[in-house]
Amino acid sequence: MTRMQRVNDSFLGPIERPTLAWVAARLPAAVVPDHLTAFGVVGGLITAAGFLLSRSSLTWLWLASVGLLINWFGDSLDGTLARVRGIERPRYGFFIDHASDLFCQIITFLALGVSPLAHFGAACLGLITFLLAFVYSMIIAHARATMRVTYFYFGPTEIRALLLLGNVLTIAVGVVDLTWLPPVPGAGAITIHDFFIALLSLAGLIAIGTAAVGDARALAAEDPPPTPATKSVDSRTPSDV
Repeated sequence: MTRMQRVNDSFLGPIERPTLAWVAARLPAAVVPDHLTAFGVVGGLITAAGFLLSRSSLTWLWLASVGLLINWFGDSLDGTLARVRGIERPRYGFFIDHASDLFCQIITFLALGVSPLAHFGAACLGLITFLLAFVYSMIIAHARATMRVTYFYFGPTEIRALLLLGNVLTIAVGVVDLTWLPPVPGAGAITIHDFFIALLSLAGLIAIGTAAVGDARALAAEDPPPTPATKSVDSRTPSDV
């Protein structure tokens, strides 16, 4: 498998990357990347459980917040640990990392849609945008051997950070309804979570569209159309001679 170039210009990267490298260098030898991947999946399950339980009490959002931190720690550190120790497994690592991330993001968005924080339709819009970015990243990984983790400085770490901030805000003041916006027919007021999910989904669509145009132009230059085969100068058949 061709070694992939990673595009990760995360807004939080200047803080995140040195922190992860520092932690990875100090983890016990018994801890391996697979342990961290599993730890991240457990964090995703805890996050989903916290959002689901918040239907009965917003206090459960503390559990969802802990789950987000665990998910970030495991999902972000497994690849860093492999690189620091020089034990990378390109195909297996690619598969297990992205398969687990896909699973965790799906259950997180669906559970968010069942919670009091966002309408289910808004959460599904966020999930669709994530899946669009995910699938496009897989297309580019195949076409250009480049794994795009972020789009215009925004990636999984920023998604978790915003969800965490939203949890803290909701615990402090309750679910914030935007009364200056018309309510959703049959579903009630639009929440601040609905609003920002819609806003970020629109931004994500524009960002991916812009990236697609740029990648298409680059690929057109890198992979030009073949030159038509030149016909033989003497194209006469034996019967014409």
